[in-house]
Amino acid sequence: MATTNSETFQLTTPNEREFVIERLLDAPRELVWEVWTKPEHIARWWGCDQSTISVCESDLQPGGKWRNVLTMEDGKQCGFSGIYHEIDAPHRLVHTFMFEPMPEHLALVTVLFEERDGKTFVTETTRHASTQVRDEHLQSGMETGLRQSLDRLEEYCASLILVA
Repeated sequence: MATTNSETFQLTTPNEREFVIERLLDAPRELVWEVWTKPEHIARWWGCDQSTISVCESDLQPGGKWRNVLTMEDGKQCGFSGIYHEIDAPHRLVHTFMFEPMPEHLALVTVLFEERDGKTFVTETTRHASTQVRDEHLQSGMETGLRQSLDRLEEYCASLILVA
């Protein structure tokens, strides 16, 4: 089970419609970009500790779609999907984010990848239609799942570096 690296994770609400996640990952930016954007890698880290990915699809191009389906320990499935808007490898990725049971809560996500002395500082800004939708997203437990995902992403990157 991954442990949360709280010292390098920060969640803030800079305005009434957004939340921002910041995380310093101990891996080079090009590797983090590849692991963040390719389905064969995404399936190894995306989602909370109590889930596995049963569907992982990504057409990484403007207008391309992505979709991940998590299968929880109790067999329940949760689908997430979106459309890519901007891709500037390995610097910036912009896409929509939708929890499929709640399509009216579509959000716009901008992820920045900044190289810092061989590590990668990730800033993920999620913009919602309203304060209420943002707050519902925050209260859903997403922070725990995102912390776990980013911990696993960092561990997975480390395993790829060791193999190389």
